[in-house]
This record gives sequence, C-alpha cells and structure tokens, in this order.
Amino acid sequence: MSKFRILDYWSMGTSIGFCAAIGIMLGALLGNLILWLLIGAGIGVVLGAISTLSKEKKS
Repeated sequence: MSKFRILDYWSMGTSIGFCAAIGIMLGALLGNLILWLLIGAGIGVVLGAISTLSKEKKS
C-alpha cells in the first residue's frame, strides 16, 4: 500500500473552501461574517498558491 501525502489531495479549490469555512465560523463567533469570510478566502488563495508551486517543484 502506497502512502499519499496531503498535497496529493490538496488543491487551490480545497484550500480556498477550507479557509473560507474557517473564516465563516470565526465571523459567526466574532460578529462580522463578511470580513472574516474574505480574510479566510484570501488566506486560502495564498496557501493554495504556495502548495501548488511546491507541488510543481517536486514533480
């Protein structure tokens, strides 16, 4: 059985979705849903771009 790394499943879309979901939860708790949604999506874009670049370097 071969082992899969998290980068095999992680893509730009999953990164944005995951971080935006965390942003929605923080926004619901802190009372400013839209701001935290945008912050979470922005962080997801940055993390997705970094992971995509590192995936391309290793291939």
